[in-house]
Amino acid sequence: MSGSTPLATPDAPDAEPKHAWWLWLLLGAALVVITLIIVLVAIQLPSGGSTPVGAPSPTDKPTPGSTSTPSGDPTPVPQATPSPVPIDEPGTIEPGVTASIDTIEAVQGEAKGPGEVAGPAIRFRVSISNTTSAAIDLGATVVTVDYGADRTPALQLFEPGASPLAVSADPGATVTAVYIFTVPVDQRGLVHITVDYTVVVPPLEFTGAVPAA
Repeated sequence: MSGSTPLATPDAPDAEPKHAWWLWLLLGAALVVITLIIVLVAIQLPSGGSTPVGAPSPTDKPTPGSTSTPSGDPTPVPQATPSPVPIDEPGTIEPGVTASIDTIEAVQGEAKGPGEVAGPAIRFRVSISNTTSAAIDLGATVVTVDYGADRTPALQLFEPGASPLAVSADPGATVTAVYIFTVPVDQRGLVHITVDYTVVVPPLEFTGAVPAA
């Protein structure tokens, strides 16, 4: 019929774009890859309480008061302190080195230097013999005296007649020195004379009674 308006056809529903499914597939794969990367990075990074690779473990730290010995270094073997030797007998300092108290006499000690106090004293001679094949160093040798059960230290004097010890002893040689220490007359029943040869060798101690007059 002329002049009539054609009937409108209903709109068709929007069709899904062609091949849209593979876009969603790529997006999902990308999300999976990103998640894996985040997990791997989190595993590689150290946590706040962990120890970084190559850093010393806390258990490797030395405990307070302990000392570490370098690998390969020899460990010093402690030497037993020798028993006291009777004051009238020779004693062994170390193999090939011996000491003896040759003479002991009562003297009146004289104060000549600063801090010295005159008084009743004993004067004795110490002999050190070297029977080894090499010279020995005596530069660090120290002689001390104490007396009584409480081991009161005696004061050293240099008069009358003290003489120093040589700084060394040749093979086969014996060197001597004279020492003077103040010891009260009533304390001479028990006297200790100590010869400290060197810091790496235990001191040799002589003990016994000394002349009171």
